[in-house]
Amino acid sequence: MRVLYIDVKSDMQTCLMAVAQLEIEIDACKLGGFRALKVIHGYGSHGVGGEIKKEIHKRLKQMKSQKLIKEFIPCEQWTPSNPKRKMAIECCDELLADSDLRILNSGVTIVLI
Repeated sequence: MRVLYIDVKSDMQTCLMAVAQLEIEIDACKLGGFRALKVIHGYGSHGVGGEIKKEIHKRLKQMKSQKLIKEFIPCEQWTPSNPKRKMAIECCDELLADSDLRILNSGVTIVLI
């Protein structure tokens, strides 16, 4: 298995705690040889992007610019025309079987390590 899964939504964490867990899990992925991390963060109570999702994406953008991760893809962008999707599948083809990705679940983000 090359994908690690974490759920920062179900524990009702604060944004700060969720981002801290994300950073810990990314480090664990690197140490464990995982190539991708599936982050379940939820999509907010009105389906428009909760605070945890926004903070997770903000931190992932910073980590990408610092070259701490290769890429991240919000599931709502997991479309065949997105070049990031092709990169993710090349990195970790088991993502093709993920049901959240198939339905473009906006409460999930994929991180390429």
